[in-house]
Amino acid sequence: MAEKREPVGAGARRAPIRAPDGSQRTDLLELFFDLALVAGLTMTSRKMAADQSWTGIVQALVLLSTLFAVWVTTTLITDSYSPRRRPVPLLILDSMFGLMLMSAALPTAFGDHGLVFGGTWVVIFLVRGLALVWSLRGRREQERPVRALIWDVGSGSLWVAGALVADRDWRLGLWLAALTADYTAYGLRFPIPGRPPLPRYQVVPEHLAERYQQIYILSLGELVLVSVLSLGHQPFTADRVAAFGAAFLTAAVLWWSYARGAGATLRAAIESSPHPTRLVQTNPYAHWLMIAGVVGTAAGVERIIEQPGERPGGPMTALILGGAGLVLCGRAVLEYEVYERLSMFHVVGVVVTIALALVAPHLPGLAVGVAAGLVLAGVAAAEFLRVRRRSTG
Repeated sequence: MAEKREPVGAGARRAPIRAPDGSQRTDLLELFFDLALVAGLTMTSRKMAADQSWTGIVQALVLLSTLFAVWVTTTLITDSYSPRRRPVPLLILDSMFGLMLMSAALPTAFGDHGLVFGGTWVVIFLVRGLALVWSLRGRREQERPVRALIWDVGSGSLWVAGALVADRDWRLGLWLAALTADYTAYGLRFPIPGRPPLPRYQVVPEHLAERYQQIYILSLGELVLVSVLSLGHQPFTADRVAAFGAAFLTAAVLWWSYARGAGATLRAAIESSPHPTRLVQTNPYAHWLMIAGVVGTAAGVERIIEQPGERPGGPMTALILGGAGLVLCGRAVLEYEVYERLSMFHVVGVVVTIALALVAPHLPGLAVGVAAGLVLAGVAAAEFLRVRRRSTG
């Protein structure tokens, strides 16, 4: 049962909770905050492109998941609390600065700057939790940030412990445990033994849908930016220009398939769903898969434009074809949650990317990149024709 909110004017203090009759659109401060995550996406794709190893890819995905968790929890806060009422604007700016600092430390987070990365994460969440607990004192809505703060203290100890361990494998293990605890706490709504479950998250469909639509489109900017920068630093040869064109078509397909699919109807789906809170909890995972896929694709594009004729090894193949596969997996999850059906086209697309991985080591990188783009385009076209037939049938 959804949590009922007190009227905005209740009590002597004006709590930062959103007014039901106020604007539910995204605030410009939230869009400003998004720039910090975009910077993090760029640093992640650079790390993937530079560190062509399985360990490097896993590390990059863990770090990306951490940055995205900061964005998700900040979005949840601005969905519940007005970004124009204190202390929320300061919390957004605090999270933005922390996200920028974590992004700057990302390339060496498993080296000399582990404490900067992990410690900043802890500071962001502790400051946020304490500020919300203080601003909601005396109100029943205070229980959620109190419970979140308890979980943050527990996971924060793992983040700091991992940062203090010199061994990279141990650091990776501790940070994976900390990240699992954070995502589990969010998914289960911060359970506390002996206490009843918290009410389900309340949602503002217009705001929530806008936020996820915006961050996905902004993530495609990473693919565009990497393509331009990579070609701009290389001689303009025919194969490099071809790789550049393939990257652009891939970005266009990723935009078109989202904007003409479940992404465009996300708000209506939340409003009409009998279980809107389920969408709140699954949206982050579906969009993480898509954004991680876009970042991996961007890292692959960088290497392809630099060396179009180079045959990709295992990690490079994972970036190019695995990126496409992650996008398709994320789209399948989103389509299922929005339309309550599993899209077989997306499943077939994932299977095709796996099959292509078997022959990719024998092909030049340019051919593998084009093949991945064609798979994405084929799935998008099949979905479009299916929808068109249904609407005219």
